[in-house]
Amino acid sequence: MKIIQLIILTLSLILGVQEIHSQNYILNTKKSTMFWTGKAAFNSYSLKGTIAPKKGTLSINDTAISDLNIIINMKSIDHENNDLKSHLKNEDFFEVKTYPEATFSINNETLVKNSTTILIGKLTIKGKTNTENIPVKIEQIKSGIVLKFKHAIDRTKYGINHNSPSIFKRMKENAIADEFILEGTLVFVP
Repeated sequence: MKIIQLIILTLSLILGVQEIHSQNYILNTKKSTMFWTGKAAFNSYSLKGTIAPKKGTLSINDTAISDLNIIINMKSIDHENNDLKSHLKNEDFFEVKTYPEATFSINNETLVKNSTTILIGKLTIKGKTNTENIPVKIEQIKSGIVLKFKHAIDRTKYGINHNSPSIFKRMKENAIADEFILEGTLVFVP
């Protein structure tokens, strides 16, 4: 057995083949930030607030992300208007008492090129799961890895239909756009 290992090692050195190992990281929730933006369907009115990641893991090497799992604390959804914050947490929107977490995990390894990639994974909100293709920028920093993203999500795919113009065709005045923007800076540390 030792002879076989020695032969493989010798061939690897001769051919210049290197084994690439993934590094594992955990999400630093204190340094990570996430924002949501919702807007009216038929005018430029928009609102922005925050939401907090709860925990996450990342496995990455020089050429690919092999594993990524993020849990979002839906109870943390926030806005300066307390009535809006309460409304977003109730049954019309995210129903956070029943569904306190949302999750995202990639399906397969994704190649990194020029410090960018598209994460193809499963997003679960309110117990409904859909595939999302999320473009990310990747930055290596002294203390770890940073993923930055900005992605439009169709809320109706997750059963969030309140004042949706595609569900309620005649609604105009109080219609809320089906898509909201989720953006963030996620900091992963060893």
